[in-house]
Amino acid sequence: MSWAEEFSEADYQRYWHLTPEDRRQLLSDDQLAEPLRALLLYQQGQHSLAQNQVNDAIVEFGDVVSMRPGWHEAWAGHAAALLKAGERDEAIASCDRALELEPTNAEAWSVRGTALYRLGKYAEAVNSCDRALELNADDYQAWQTLSDALNHQGQYAEAVISYDKALALKPDEAFIWANRGTALQKLGRYEEAIASYDKLLQAEPDRYKLWHQRGLVLRKLRRFDSAIANFDEALSIQPDFYPATRSKLFVLLRTGQLLQYLMDSKTLAKRQQVTNDLQNVLDNTVKTKLPTLVVIALLVLFSTHSQVTAMAIAGVFLLIAAVGDLITESQK
Repeated sequence: MSWAEEFSEADYQRYWHLTPEDRRQLLSDDQLAEPLRALLLYQQGQHSLAQNQVNDAIVEFGDVVSMRPGWHEAWAGHAAALLKAGERDEAIASCDRALELEPTNAEAWSVRGTALYRLGKYAEAVNSCDRALELNADDYQAWQTLSDALNHQGQYAEAVISYDKALALKPDEAFIWANRGTALQKLGRYEEAIASYDKLLQAEPDRYKLWHQRGLVLRKLRRFDSAIANFDEALSIQPDFYPATRSKLFVLLRTGQLLQYLMDSKTLAKRQQVTNDLQNVLDNTVKTKLPTLVVIALLVLFSTHSQVTAMAIAGVFLLIAAVGDLITESQK
């Protein structure tokens, strides 16, 4: 059942173009016929959702489905509002109700796909989005969710195709370019990945994590100076971002420039840069390794009563941890 079975399109449009004040005035009439009250509340729910008044929309769509439980559009609207409120399981339940009433409700399939994706159910999300896009190929949200779900499943080539479909509909959605870049990087299409990252960085140049990611791609292309410049860009935005420091020092070590970098700091800016990098290394060591280091040293000390042995074992652990960091970095 649909509102269209009780109202003409002309009537729907007439009420749709009411001002919020006129709609509220009509709804305040206790003598208002229930079918019209349901329609007005349904339209008010859509307006509230568009204005991100999520709690109002949930209540309004909830009132509609109480009066007209057969309106599949109202169940889909209720699902969309619940999803915006973070109520994913409840949103799926409302989608399922809408689809029981009308299996070709594209919005319900799309909302269901997004809710499943956010629950980490990627294969089910793909199936729901595919169904939504069969019914409405211009659904940007469904293309975006499908792309991200495919990306999470390791289907990178398919994800890139879907990202391109989403961007054909909304080419200015900068963050989509970043996700597309990640998929391209996984495929080894590094130049395309950089170009994709650049689309987002043009719009939002302060994304320090993306500068770091861009640097990692440049490193894979063996463009080491450019990679270091990207890591430095990330650190200029977020000076205590240790992953960028680690990546930078790894490149300098790999290219044989590390000692020169640490010792040859002629300008104040260079000295400050080296100091910041070393401080990041120290802070990360204290935060992630020092507690374990202390525990190991104390255990050895209590069991052997030898400070030398305790310090030696702790030193070995620190060396192993440092080597582990290098291995982790080399795999990025």
